[in-house]
Amino acid sequence: MKKQLFVSVIVPAYNIEDYIGECIESIIAQTYCDWELILVDDGATDRTGEICDEYAKKDDRIRVLHKENGGLVSARKSGLKEATGEYIFYVDGDDWITPDALDVLCTCAKEESADIVIADYIHVQADEKRLISQELRAGLYTKEDLYKEFYPQMLCTGEYYVFGIYPALDVKIIKRNILVNHQNAVDDRIRLGEDAACSYGCYLDAERVFYLKGKYVHYYRMRHTSISHAIKKSLYTKEIEILINHLRTRFWEYSEKIDVLGVLEPQLRMYTCYMVDNMLTAYIGFWNLFFGKELKAALLYIRESEMGQKMLQQCSTVRTSSRTKRLLKVIENPNMISKLDFLLFRLYERCRR
Repeated sequence: MKKQLFVSVIVPAYNIEDYIGECIESIIAQTYCDWELILVDDGATDRTGEICDEYAKKDDRIRVLHKENGGLVSARKSGLKEATGEYIFYVDGDDWITPDALDVLCTCAKEESADIVIADYIHVQADEKRLISQELRAGLYTKEDLYKEFYPQMLCTGEYYVFGIYPALDVKIIKRNILVNHQNAVDDRIRLGEDAACSYGCYLDAERVFYLKGKYVHYYRMRHTSISHAIKKSLYTKEIEILINHLRTRFWEYSEKIDVLGVLEPQLRMYTCYMVDNMLTAYIGFWNLFFGKELKAALLYIRESEMGQKMLQQCSTVRTSSRTKRLLKVIENPNMISKLDFLLFRLYERCRR
């Protein structure tokens, strides 16, 4: 009987022919050996799929799945279905990892009997690199620690907006039997916050989580994609609502074990505010704020939705950023004064840069 591999690395890939080779090479170069690599060609229309096949022909640890385009969530589900490892490690196809990434993560998982091991990452944009760490203490969190220290700041530390734990799945390994339930429950329509939709539920199921603070194992490549055009077209308001409703539903499944209303719900409302701010601010200018039909419809949709009402109820009474406060006023009461106040503050922000 074939011995079970310790970790399956899953790489979703769509139209990244310029980057996928570097990603695969970084996995092949790992100092740790007990792994398999599953490359998921999500209906790429460039040479991404061909490049994946070329690597699979050279290395029998690599398998390639070709599927119709369905988005990141769909691709991850397909890869997870084929994975045989005890643990799962996701890597986005346009990123890459350090040579010791799997060694660091897997050794920790074994030594600490951890269900989830979290590391840190390096944010790469053009020639600039920034080290990104989580706002939590290093070390082991038992279930008791998770209730006392981890869950109360899982989404947000309380300061707007500072993540407690970044939701990114590609800086952590997760036991497959925990990940499967949460990944498969994620709606394929979620195109924003795909990692959050899965990772936070995994934390709630975990018994032992270890944080390797200061261990930077993953290079996250920030690049310009068509997402900016999608934002201008849809403003992602409905996508945000799908994500928030998904998280709220998952959280309430644990209501017998954790005070969802007191602990998780306030964080979720702050997270909603953060998402709405990020999406709308990128689009708001003089013309579309005063005359744009799409933005007007988005503001109305947020204000009248349950998601928006909960967000306004929470975030209008707590400390957020100066810009966010002004945006909330525009959403709540989009009159001339609130709009001008927001635009003047945005001008002030630009002048300070």
